[in-house]
Amino acid sequence: MYFIVISFILNFIILNYFKIDLKLINLKPLQSRKNQYVSMLFATADFIDTILLHLEAGSNIFHSFKNATENSLNEDLKRNAKETLILYSMGCSFSDSLKNSINEKSDPFYNEMVECIHLSLLLGTTLKENLVQLSASLRIRAQLSIEESMSQAPVKMIFPLVFFIFPVIFILLVSGFIQDFISTMRF
Repeated sequence: MYFIVISFILNFIILNYFKIDLKLINLKPLQSRKNQYVSMLFATADFIDTILLHLEAGSNIFHSFKNATENSLNEDLKRNAKETLILYSMGCSFSDSLKNSINEKSDPFYNEMVECIHLSLLLGTTLKENLVQLSASLRIRAQLSIEESMSQAPVKMIFPLVFFIFPVIFILLVSGFIQDFISTMRF
């Protein structure tokens, strides 16, 4: 029993002496960036699905894009799409306003969607099929990102397992032997 108490006191002293920080503060910004990445993927896929829904209802691409902009819940995506609509209302064609709205400051997934729409309009390919494929690929990327972060969770558990759980289990298993050994040494 004394051995367990002494080992806990020694662990406490070692942790305080070496100033080991167990909060893992550096992982939080990375995790929040990853969550923003996944949420942006899903928001862009939902935006594309809203465009597809309006295209299926018989609207043209401009009205579908405008309705998807109004119904979008993501503020960054809505801001970028409104910039495209402002360019269109200033007299540019819809294809030119799409091309001009692509910039490095906006979201890369939004840029990918706009490039897909612009190329479909420019080349005359079917817009619905291209948008369906793009939406599916964005959702697959989001699912893969989620699965990747889930697969990293067991690796993060190795540190507490090795440094805290195994020594405590060892102490609990060996404490009976140590007590018997001490009692036999007394004669």
